[in-house]
Amino acid sequence: MADLVPMSDRQRQALVRIQKELERDPRLQSAHTRRAYLTDLKYFEEWRQGRPLTKLLVEEYAAQLHATEHSPNSINRVLASVRWWARRVSDLAFESPMPEQDRDEIVTQAARVASIQDVVGERQPKGRHIANVELESILAACRSDPTAIGARDAAIVAVAWSTGLRRSEIAGLNLEDWQRTNSQQFVVRGKGNKTRQAYLTQGALGWLRAWIRIRGAGPGPLVCPITKGGKVQWRRRISAEGLAHILAKRSVQAGVKEHITWHDFRRTFAGNLLDSGIDLATVQKLLGHSSPVTTSNYDRRGESTKQRAVRKINIPFWPEET
Repeated sequence: MADLVPMSDRQRQALVRIQKELERDPRLQSAHTRRAYLTDLKYFEEWRQGRPLTKLLVEEYAAQLHATEHSPNSINRVLASVRWWARRVSDLAFESPMPEQDRDEIVTQAARVASIQDVVGERQPKGRHIANVELESILAACRSDPTAIGARDAAIVAVAWSTGLRRSEIAGLNLEDWQRTNSQQFVVRGKGNKTRQAYLTQGALGWLRAWIRIRGAGPGPLVCPITKGGKVQWRRRISAEGLAHILAKRSVQAGVKEHITWHDFRRTFAGNLLDSGIDLATVQKLLGHSSPVTTSNYDRRGESTKQRAVRKINIPFWPEET
């Protein structure tokens, strides 16, 4: 972020207040969004050093972020958090006793900050498409591990490939989410406390059932930690960080040369569906996105996909007679 200096007691108090308001605001149901806003506002508060919250100041901060080569997406995320805080400051002005003139100034400045538009521009998108051969290699690495850990890791990989779930959603799955519907789908609680269906392919079902036979049929977290002695701790839930460690370990064992993440499985899920001719609206619903624009940004299939698409366009041509 921008150049910083040590925080004052006043700034620390401001951050405590921001955190409190983030937890109070019923519109911010996502814990991930609250954490991101808190981080961005922490940097912003450190940078502004108690100066008044004005449109000009926020635009100066955005310009400095751009000068230090932050991506447009990163800058726009910061602007979203600052706009939220400006609106919250305006609301709080009506809850606090103060002269009307001071309140009017706060409300006016907050409205100007809230009117700041996102910056435009693009960078090369993060992430990549995972090839089928890479998936097979990772599953083979899991299969070569004869312990319960190998069965668990294979099931996780299979579920991620088949459903395109977020890492946090995989970690949050319970066995009941699978059994209470039918064996080919999960009920998933995603961002914004919204639920949706996630469907399993036959191959994924095979890997999942093999894991359940080891895990046991007791209710609770689907993906559990396993002790070095091989004991399945089926009442405990594996963390998102634990899932990242699993994928890194299995990718190395599989000889996958290019770094991959669980979100790359999600991007690949979207690309595979689009390659199969599934319409964007359906892919959007399966991924749990609120906007089709977000879904379209998940496409990492590369130039060959574009070339194949163009080759499907036909135009008649009559060569000149000689």
